Amino acid sequence: MLLVSEVKKHALSVGGDMVGIATADSLSKAPGYKPTDLLPTAKSVIVIGKRALKGFIEPGKGRSVSWGMIHLNHKLNEICYEVSKFIEDRGHKAMPVFFIYETFLKPDTPNFNAVITTKWLAYVPAAVQAGLGEVGFNHLLLTPEYGPLVRLTAVLTDAQFTPDPKTKGDLCPGISCNLCAEACPVGAISADGVDRIKCHNYNDAYQEVLGYSYCAMCIKACPVGR
Repeated sequence: MLLVSEVKKHALSVGGDMVGIATADSLSKAPGYKPTDLLPTAKSVIVIGKRALKGFIEPGKGRSVSWGMIHLNHKLNEICYEVSKFIEDRGHKAMPVFFIYETFLKPDTPNFNAVITTKWLAYVPAAVQAGLGEVGFNHLLLTPEYGPLVRLTAVLTDAQFTPDPKTKGDLCPGISCNLCAEACPVGAISADGVDRIKCHNYNDAYQEVLGYSYCAMCIKACPVGR
């Protein structure tokens, strides 16, 4: 019998910094792909986080942000593959959800804000259900350990694991803090949510040169986990 403690230990041993468990059913109403769209027999979602180095984010925007996040994405893909292999070697099916960034989806795509959320598994809602943190005012995952300085990946499996309890939900003070909104150079963050068109328009000019998002001002400004 495969124990969830064994899976978590392995995830950390191959490079993860945090790991939590959610049920596949808990993401049935989340945006994007559902776990059973990718693995029809999925019962559990293993969410793995790896912290971003403060040095990546310190400039707020530029090459260090892009290159640091690209490196984390590659690392997370390797981690979720190794965890999936560990699970399959022990008699269960597993599906690593690799990170593939939709760099060619342009902000003038019809219904861009809706379309952009349907192209991948919803990592942040999955992490919330797995007890790793909460959604911040900037719509990023905030964790007690690292604040928003974390990247995520996931493994789907037909193994039935007990989900982790959710966090208390008191990390982000919301609009009373407002530091992330004030830091955003294009005013994309407000009480109404995040305007993804503004965010992507600002970043797209740099992505073809640097290979990934240029700006992390909302991450740098967040005091959670510092």
